[in-house]
Parts: sequence; C-alpha cells; structure tokens
Amino acid sequence: MDYRIFLETPEERNRRRTEDILKISRRVSSFFWDPSPKRPNFEEREGQADMAFEILDAIKNDQHILVEAGVGIGKSFAYLVPLLLYTDQGAGTIVIATSTIALQEQLMRDIRFLHEQLGTRLKVVLAKGQTNYACMKRVEEYQARPDSELPEELAALLAAGHQDRAEYPADLPQGLWEQLCVNQSGQRCRNCRHICLFREMRRELKWAGGIVVCNQDFLTAHLLRQSKGWEGLINEYVEVVIVDEAHNLESKVRSAMTQRLGQARLLTLIRLAQRAVPAEMAAHIQREVNAAENAVRVFFQCLQEQVRRQIAESEQDMKFAERFFFRQDTNALALLRDMASALERLSESSQALSTFDLGRENGRESADDFYEVADVLSSLTRELEANLLWIEGKGRAVELVYCPRNMRDIIRKLYFGGSIRTVLTSATLTNTTQGSLQDQYSYFISNTGFPLDGRGYLSEPKPSPFPYDEHAMLYYCDDLPHPTQERDAFIKKGVERLIEILAISHGRALVLFTAKTDLEEVYEALQGRNLPYRVLRQQNGPSQDQVLKEFQDNVDSVLLGTGTYWEGIDIKGKALSNLVIFRLPFPVPDPIIEDKVSMAKDGLMDVRVPEMIIKLKQGIGRLIRSASDAGIVSIIDPRLRDNPPARYRDIVWNSLPIQNRTTSIEKLRVFYTSLGLDSEVRPTAKR
Repeated sequence: MDYRIFLETPEERNRRRTEDILKISRRVSSFFWDPSPKRPNFEEREGQADMAFEILDAIKNDQHILVEAGVGIGKSFAYLVPLLLYTDQGAGTIVIATSTIALQEQLMRDIRFLHEQLGTRLKVVLAKGQTNYACMKRVEEYQARPDSELPEELAALLAAGHQDRAEYPADLPQGLWEQLCVNQSGQRCRNCRHICLFREMRRELKWAGGIVVCNQDFLTAHLLRQSKGWEGLINEYVEVVIVDEAHNLESKVRSAMTQRLGQARLLTLIRLAQRAVPAEMAAHIQREVNAAENAVRVFFQCLQEQVRRQIAESEQDMKFAERFFFRQDTNALALLRDMASALERLSESSQALSTFDLGRENGRESADDFYEVADVLSSLTRELEANLLWIEGKGRAVELVYCPRNMRDIIRKLYFGGSIRTVLTSATLTNTTQGSLQDQYSYFISNTGFPLDGRGYLSEPKPSPFPYDEHAMLYYCDDLPHPTQERDAFIKKGVERLIEILAISHGRALVLFTAKTDLEEVYEALQGRNLPYRVLRQQNGPSQDQVLKEFQDNVDSVLLGTGTYWEGIDIKGKALSNLVIFRLPFPVPDPIIEDKVSMAKDGLMDVRVPEMIIKLKQGIGRLIRSASDAGIVSIIDPRLRDNPPARYRDIVWNSLPIQNRTTSIEKLRVFYTSLGLDSEVRPTAKR
C-alpha cells in the first residue's frame, strides 16, 4: 500500500488516480492485445478487454459498475488485470468476494498466474471461514479422550502443522472434522499456546494491503460492522470491492440480516436467566419463569400447526419446502406478542434480582443472551411492518425466522453508500434483452438499489463468445399437461418424454429440477425402467463430490439435481452433453418471493418471470463450459409453447443464449448425431 493516500488532499488523490489509470490502461491494452511468448495459448476474447477498460473508467470517475459477462468471457481476468495493476500502483486494499470456496481458490490460482505475467508482487490473503481450519486446542482435547481415534494420515498432517481443510483428504468424514475445526472463535482462545493459522489470517486482514479474496458473507459481515461504527474484519482502507457471482448478493445480505428463534433455545435461555438469580430470591421470579415457558410452548405449538396445515392444504407438495408462511391472520400474532411480553417481564425481574453473570466461556450462552433476545423480540413485535417473518423446519424443530423487509435500502447503504467503489459482475444479471440498459438490469436494480445517478454505471452486457447455435440446439414441448394444474399427469408424461430425450445421447445428461419432490418421483420412476445407463441423484455433504466424480467418470450416466446444481457445477466434455430442465424454474410458493410480489405492480412480470429467467439462464449455462463443448438442451414444460403464447414467452426466448430451437424430437436427434459426440461411446449396463 502506498501510504501517500493518507496525506493527499482529495484533489491530489484524484489527479494521481487519473495519471495512474492512464499508465495502467496502456499495460492493460498490451496484456490483452499484444502477443507474448509468456502466453502462447492465450486467446483474445471479445468483450473481455472492453470490460477491463470499463472498470478502469469507473474507478477514475469514482463510480460503481454493473456488468453482465457471459460464460467464456473470462471475467476474472477482465477485472483482475486492471485491478492488480491499479493496486500495484499504490491503491488501497482491493476485496474480491465470491460465492464459494472453489471460486476463491480458482481466483488464487489466477492471481498467481497474473503476478508472473504482469510482474506484480502484491500481498494476497485468502479469507476463509473458521470451519475451514483445524483448531489445535480442540485437536489436543480430542486426542486426550480415551475413545478418540484419528486416521493415520490425518494424525500425520496435524502433527506436521497442517491446519487448512483444503490440505486434507477429500473423503475425511465431515462429522470428525466438525470436532476438530475452529468454532466459536474468540471463546476458546484464552490461554491457547498453539499456533493458529485462522487467527494469523484474521490478523493479516486487519493490517495487510493488497488483495483480499473472501466470500460474500464475509464481506457483508465486514460492511455491517463498519455501518454500526465497529471495527471491521478487514482494514479500513478498502478502496474497491469486486462482487463476483453478484446475482447472489441479495440472498447473501438477507442471510446476514436474518435472525431465528427456536423453542429449545428459548427454554434454555429462560433457565439461564433463572440461574442468574440467587437461590434465596428464586421464588420471587418463579411465576414469571412459568409464564414465559408456557408462552414459548404455546407459541411454537401454533407454528407447528401452521406448518402442518400448509403442507396438508397446499396445491403443491411441500414435503421438502424450506420456508413456510407465518400467517398473521390466525392467533399466531397474538401469541407472539404474549410470548414477547412474558419474556420481557422475566428479563426485567431477573435483571433486578441477579447479582452475577455466568459469562460465555467456551462459547456457552449466558443470562445476558436471554436479556438480549427478550429485548430483540420485544422490538420485533413493535416493528412488525418493518420485518418479514416466516417459519422454517418441521415438527418440534420449527423456528420463527425474520429479517428486515427493506433489503434494497440495506444493500444500497452497505455497498453503494460509502467511500468504496463496487464492481458487480455475473453471467446472469439481466432479466431481459429488450429496452434500455436500465430495463435489462431492472430486476437486479430493484432488489439491490444499485444507483442510477452519476454514481452508477450500467455496462452493455457482454455476450458469451461461444458458438451456441452451432454447438447446441434447444428442444421445448408443446404437448404436455400443465406442470402445476395437472401435476400428476405432467410427471407421468414428463418421465416418458425424458426417457426419449435421454435415449438420444445414451445418457450423458444432467437433469435439473425446481422441486425435490419432482426429483424423487422421477428418480423412482426411472429406477424401474431398466435403462442402459446409471441414474444418479444429488446427495448432500461430502457425498455430493463423490456423485459428481462418478458422473464425470461414467460418461454414460445421468445425474438428477436441484438447488445448487443450477449454478454450482462445472463439467466440461461429453459427460454433460445433454441438459434437461424438468419444469421451468418459476419460484415455488415462498414468503420472500410473495412479499416481493405483494409490492410489485405486476407480480408475474415484475418478480416471478425475472426470477425464472435468471435461474433458467444459470441452468442452461451448465451445458457449454468451453469453446469445444457441444450438446442439446431440453425444457420439459409446455408453458413456452407457440400457440397460444404466454405473455412472457418472447421475453424468455430472447433472453437465452441458444436461439436454435425445435419442438421436434426427431430434429433434436438428427442435430445431436451431427455433433459426432457418440461415435466413441457405447451404452453401459446399469449397475
């Protein structure tokens, strides 16, 4: 870091920045356009250099920038090259925030490569969460247990000082790692004599300049702390922030602002508040304790009943639903207020009588936590209109979950309201190709409050350079039952159509679902058909990596997935040459979506369709991952039929990268055969 920035006037800083950016622009031009023996396999990609120069212009003009960069543009180089050079000139800290650890580690490899190419030598800190590091104190405690047993390879790595999860075998049991990794950082660290890589990393973040690579959750937590006047997680001289995979930003900030309350935790906190009162005074608060416990149990019984009723009465199968509606038109609201009042009375009484604090040693909660929760719950009941409430879980595990409704204002304040300049990029930020740039980015803008005045710059979307219409064809149905109005018939006929499509490619397909219920039913139906290829389905946790590896290794296999599979996997080559969308990804009934719909002029066109288009683009993006990839996409859903057309049909078609489409299975088969992908493949028997 160039410490002149602390001594310069704003005018001097702007003048120096303009001069620096002019020099950097010349080097960026040379990197992208001049041949170099250092980069013999480097290919020029349309849109990549344009994006790099737009980012430099935004920095020079003190603007935030929003840029959609299609698959294959090489967006990481497009922002890394100018920003590495800019930081090397003495700028403040640059933070790059992504969605996953895999993307962070890929960025670290890219930065190492570019350091060699550009001659930059910047300090780079990879900020990963605490559970990615072994806690040597916990390891010591675990090994001291008489029943402990560590695999020989793991014990050797720990003894050699390896603490990063990435350095351990991929098949390390997750349950074992959870007993060894850092948790409740700061609570277990008293009198710890061990070297701790997690603590060292956090210390580096406070003082080091250069580049910080982290996830969006970490960056949001840092900005939230600063917004409250607290010390941030990163040093205070952050100048530019890059949010990669920015289509996830709203959900990440919402997650950071979300609070949850469960019955078991509240009852535990009540007991802690009771224990904080001297024994001889305990009788004075017993009535309040009983009232609070009863109010908690009654309220959560009400939530359990709401969940049961919504599962039973819904037109769609909600067996695997993640969120349920908090129905305020029932007696739930009155019971919530009763519970808040009971907890507040107990909090006041126990604080008046308590003479000590149990503390939070080893991460345990204390009476102070009860007082805080009681206060927060009381505030919640007074400000219900400002919050969105819903229910998660089932049975006794239900929780009341809530977050602020004004997420747009919160994001705008955190990411666009301070002195940092924010670069937001992703392959899926626009919800239409029609109209002005403001129209094209309208859904993202409405969700995040991206500034449209002189402080914000909307970049022309950069289309993918891949030859989609030469390498891919899209098939869509016009003769199936409606997916929601005739669900059972749709599933039955949809399975038959899926089998026809899979036969074209002899498997080698990823099938994406919007609902786990659909996935399970289709999986069971396929199991009984004796198909000539293995059918796999998405698994949770470490097993997911094993399933993906089997899918890649067995090129004839078929993988059924949902959730993160729409955007979280990158499989090149023949193993994924057939992508199937089993039902358009319209958002399922959900409290967050319905709240947006309630505030929109046209809930379908302003919320549901943009949500669907962005997810559909993410899913289709799984097929073509390189310039040599080829294959077919099928949408098993009749709602994009030509006659009669839905009012969103043209918007959807125009938004997709593949314009080569058909309703004919035979034409799809002829096209796939013309690609020559199955010339070396033989169907393998199902195992």
